Amino acid sequence: MSHHDYAAAAINLARRYKHPMDVVEALDMTPREKLAILKAWEADERALPRAEDEGMVGGEHAHLQRVQHAINHVQKH
Repeated sequence: MSHHDYAAAAINLARRYKHPMDVVEALDMTPREKLAILKAWEADERALPRAEDEGMVGGEHAHLQRVQHAINHVQKH
């Protein structure tokens, strides 16, 4: 996958991955690539409360805690 593909995946996480651990378990990515996607997902989760406060609701999001758990899992392995 190219850098552009990972950037697109990070933007479209809800479509590509249903759960943060799906990223962890993906066999076609390096740990570095997984971390890039999970960090983007984490940033989205941190931005979600601000968007909701402004009346922008955008579908289902994984809980920040699940994303952080997945990040920790990739970093330890």
